[in-house]
Amino acid sequence: MKSRKLFFVSFIIFAVTFSMIFLKTGTSCAKSITLKVSHQFAAGDIRDMMGRVFGDMVTKKTNGEIKFRYYPSKSLYKPKDQWDAMRKGGLDMAVFPLDYASGKVPQFSITLMPCSVANIKQGLTWRNKPIGKKVEALMEQNGVKNLLWAWFDGGIGSKIKQIKVPTDVAGTKLRAAGKKYEFMMREAGASITSMPSSEIYHALATGVLDTTMTSSASFVTYRLYEVLKYINAPVDYAIWYMAENLCISMKTWNRLTPGQQKIFLETAEWMHENWIFQNFKTLSEKLVTEYTKAGREVHFMNKQEFEAWLAFSKKTAWKDFAETVDGGQELLDLAVAAMK
Repeated sequence: MKSRKLFFVSFIIFAVTFSMIFLKTGTSCAKSITLKVSHQFAAGDIRDMMGRVFGDMVTKKTNGEIKFRYYPSKSLYKPKDQWDAMRKGGLDMAVFPLDYASGKVPQFSITLMPCSVANIKQGLTWRNKPIGKKVEALMEQNGVKNLLWAWFDGGIGSKIKQIKVPTDVAGTKLRAAGKKYEFMMREAGASITSMPSSEIYHALATGVLDTTMTSSASFVTYRLYEVLKYINAPVDYAIWYMAENLCISMKTWNRLTPGQQKIFLETAEWMHENWIFQNFKTLSEKLVTEYTKAGREVHFMNKQEFEAWLAFSKKTAWKDFAETVDGGQELLDLAVAAMK
């Protein structure tokens, strides 16, 4: 009887001690896991770096319990296939341009809408404003959780002429980057061909395209200055801003412990405050440097040209979005409100 009592007391002490250790460490007793992170961008691209910096911080904070395996350059999934892979749980995480999923969730076109974001810094405020909360809720309803907002500025490059205002687009063979840019540029007289940014170089080199829109990062990373002659660079004014966010499958997210989820969110907050803008704001400067060095004609959009694009955007892309997408006008209103 005495030995039974002693065993019971010992068991209680062990259980209490174990519980205290678990509560103190949060994730120390969790099973070690390795998460797959996919994207279409080259290793060393700022978007690749963003995923790796986030992952390294989480690995350190979880004492190695959560590790990450990276698959750049569309080596695991094709760019647009990443959305369904995350949604179904086949892919854990991705640096993903949200507009790539607009064929399945049309509302995501608000994240690549002409003239709807003023600059990178203003775009990053979406995470704390109704427009960002609305987009994040739509993502979660579709099985994917947003971790990091990452806005990229972009420009217009061409092999045949400088594109300054909407009328310059007529007759071009153009990759417009996004359904609403495609609609707008088609209305301006361009012939549109859709493709991920990773395929632009080959299309320009083979004549499938003669003009393209893409991010400052992609203009440099994919060495498009080798096949372009003209660039309208996003410095003081730009009409192209795109959300290319770090996302996680809801199935993966729900497998994490509350302590692990807290670390993910804390890491995301730190990166929003200390890393993203500081690293992204220099992308257009790098674009200008590389294209000038390559002897390309660099143009800087002015206020009058921007206003011409804004007026054209409102009567084409904005109007179409409001009329054809459920809740489109509300999203436009929230995006405009976020610029104030």
